[in-house]
Amino acid sequence: MDQYIISQKTMALLPYDSPDGSLQTWVIEEERILSLPQTPYQVLHYSCGYFGSTFSGRKKGAVSMGYKSMPPICICSELGLYFFPLMSEARRECVWLSHTHIRDWRKCGERHVMVHLMNGRKIPVPVQLNVFQSKLMRAAQFRYQLCERMAPRRSANEYPEMLEISSAEHLIINERGTYSICEKTPAVE
Repeated sequence: MDQYIISQKTMALLPYDSPDGSLQTWVIEEERILSLPQTPYQVLHYSCGYFGSTFSGRKKGAVSMGYKSMPPICICSELGLYFFPLMSEARRECVWLSHTHIRDWRKCGERHVMVHLMNGRKIPVPVQLNVFQSKLMRAAQFRYQLCERMAPRRSANEYPEMLEISSAEHLIINERGTYSICEKTPAVE
């Protein structure tokens, strides 16, 4: 079987114990539910790699932005694939949800939340309401911050500490192998 890759249709990764006792994954998609022999972490790990990064690198990026504990993960920003864990990824029962596919949520007992997905499906998750809301809002903030960082960058004249060379100046390689600015056109050899 080919390895599953998270897509824009992927709504949630739910862990389950297979009959042989191994940890596997229920993948909730917009129109179907799949059973995979991999763990949710393995699915996330492979999907990050497929889109040109590593799970570890994505996690470090989120941590560097201030999301230190159980950070949301940007699997692919271009496709809007942002997932967040409901508990430590090291725990067997860790559920991963797609930020984009959550329509609503309601308290369901003392330690559960009923998550309403965009396709109308409802899934109970083992977390308190305030914890769920906090994780959902962190994922929203993370997504917003990344989108802002990818917006068109400022020009060099907005950075006063940067030197901008004019069109009359040229870069040349000096005797030390580094670059210098020259005001006359360099001779081509």
